Amino acid sequence: MDNNDVVAARRRALQEAIHSGETVMVSPTGQVQLPGESDDPTRPGISVPQGKLA
Repeated sequence: MDNNDVVAARRRALQEAIHSGETVMVSPTGQVQLPGESDDPTRPGISVPQGKLA
């Protein structure tokens, strides 16, 4: 699997997490972390309510 495939898979996972209403974490450095990847579960995340994305 080359780097482009890895990046594309990561983007799809992020898209699915946002569309399904899961909380997505963004670190102070701008690194996006999917649910379960955060090293600090107390840090606030971004949640998009169901039906709010086209």
